[in-house]
Amino acid sequence: MSLGLAVVLLTGLAAATHPAPQQPVAVALSATSDPVRTNPSPAAPALHAPAKKAVKPPVRKAKPAHKTARAKPVERWLPAGTGMWIHDWSRTEGGHAGLVVQRAKAAGLTHLFVQTGSSKKGWIGQPVLSQLLPATKNTDIKVVAWDFPKLVNPEDDARRLAKAAWWRRPGVPMVAAVAPDIETAAEGTHATPSTINRYYRTLRKALPAHVAVLATVPWPSENRVSRYPYVRTALYVDAFVPMAYWYNRSPSRVTATSMRLLKRYGKPVFPVGQGYDGRLDAPYLKPDKAPGKSVDAFVQAARSSGATSISLWSWQTTGMQQWMALHRASNKYAPKPAPKPAPAARTKATKPGWHPGGRPR
Repeated sequence: MSLGLAVVLLTGLAAATHPAPQQPVAVALSATSDPVRTNPSPAAPALHAPAKKAVKPPVRKAKPAHKTARAKPVERWLPAGTGMWIHDWSRTEGGHAGLVVQRAKAAGLTHLFVQTGSSKKGWIGQPVLSQLLPATKNTDIKVVAWDFPKLVNPEDDARRLAKAAWWRRPGVPMVAAVAPDIETAAEGTHATPSTINRYYRTLRKALPAHVAVLATVPWPSENRVSRYPYVRTALYVDAFVPMAYWYNRSPSRVTATSMRLLKRYGKPVFPVGQGYDGRLDAPYLKPDKAPGKSVDAFVQAARSSGATSISLWSWQTTGMQQWMALHRASNKYAPKPAPKPAPAARTKATKPGWHPGGRPR
């Protein structure tokens, strides 16, 4: 054997016993590949092919929620001070609006409740509003329209009272609030939860937004507190005006009870006191020897219970002693004066008589 042949044989033997290391194979597994398999399939990518990066879906930024503009709460006038009720315009200073306003100012009144209709009389507001509202111009006296509905047809009753709130004349004040006088079955009123809902729902829709609803209701005696729909009434109205007529009871107790029980509905309470002789309704009663003191007791009890306004029923039947007691009450219930605006800052004039932005004055 030649020397060259021996070298070739020895080289081949070494290669067979110590094979050369293979280059690594990169295998990219798809989302559907079997993660256990390590051998590349015939369709595997070429050697050293870079692995594909997972593409992230684009992140969409949430659009900021549009801020809904909150409607400002409607400001509605509510009584402050003392008031008087009128139910027969022709017997109120002879229907002379100027005299009515004159006497109201002398008594310190801030508002007048005037009847503009009832289920029996219909709409009667034209004569009184056309005279009284112009007479209150340039005064601090407000007019509240009231109505006596029987609730046989609640929708018609409600629209009748709303008519008073829309009555207007150029340059003349409008009605400041409405006060539906919803009584009990003893007065022929069909005051049920259903009729109350229908009445007040219709009334609120028919009124101007700024006009308050003052619910004139019987005072919550032990016989009425669980029978009269006070809860339903509270859902729709801006304040309660309980008729706190005491007859042969204590004025203080009737008033304090009315305030305590009705305040729990979260609405202001402005009680109406008995300015008339109780024998008009109940002839069997003994006469009140000091009716003025009875009104004083009513005024004090209302004030102690947190009332900011009171009134008396009524102009035609209130005696002189009761009028004087109401006048005394006007000082206790006088509305707080509006704060005076701060004086404007003065600027130095560069020339005598010269004012910035204006002509010499």
